[in-house]
Amino acid sequence: MDRFYPTEWTCFCIVESQGQLLMQAKTDSEFEPSLTFPGGHVEPNESVTQAASRELFEECGLRIDDWQQLGFVNFQRNDGKRELIFICTNALPEALSTHVAMGNNEGETQWQPINGIDSELMNPVVRSVFEAYTNQNPRELYFP
Repeated sequence: MDRFYPTEWTCFCIVESQGQLLMQAKTDSEFEPSLTFPGGHVEPNESVTQAASRELFEECGLRIDDWQQLGFVNFQRNDGKRELIFICTNALPEALSTHVAMGNNEGETQWQPINGIDSELMNPVVRSVFEAYTNQNPRELYFP
């Protein structure tokens, strides 16, 4: 049995401030059209937290280098490959929460009140991550 197989490494950046989460209306991937978290691929020779910092800056213009881990998503993609999505979180101090989110070619990001986010706008993977975060239940989320 071959224990080595192609696996895509990605990350979600869950950033909270004053009861709000930074959310992205995705327009360019398997998550479209849906509400998701900023994030993206872990590049070669890059740690997961370095990828989270880079992706958040590229997509939102925010610089964060101190991340907490909230588990990960482990799933089988439609093309037969596996994907791991590492969930990185950070709570911003009040002074930074006034930062205006921005859009890019991947979708617009904006602050949304946690209790006002419609999880029905999320695909099942993102919804599971959102629920694990709001229920403070860090773990592996497995989708065979």
